[in-house]
Amino acid sequence: MSKQDQAPMHQHRRLAVLRRVLYDDTLPLSTRAAAALVLLYAQPVSRIVRLTTEDVADDGDALTIRLGDPPSSLPAPVADLVRAYLV
Repeated sequence: MSKQDQAPMHQHRRLAVLRRVLYDDTLPLSTRAAAALVLLYAQPVSRIVRLTTEDVADDGDALTIRLGDPPSSLPAPVADLVRAYLV
C-alpha cells in the first residue's frame, strides 16, 4: 500500500494515541515527545527529527517550538513532555 492509499487517522483514534504517548511511561521519552508533535501539528517525522534545542523556547511559563513562523505554543501536557525530554 502506498502513502497515498492510506486514509487519515480518525480524530478519535488520534486523540487516543495522543493520550497514550502523553501518559504511558513504558514508551521511550523521545518517541513520546516526537509522536505528540506529529499528532498535534501534523508534521512529518522527518521534520520532527531535524528540530534542535534552538527551535524550542521556554520562558518558564510557555514553551514554544519553531515549526514555522510564528513559533507554536505547546499545550501544557505536551510542553511538560518536551521539557522532560530536553532535561
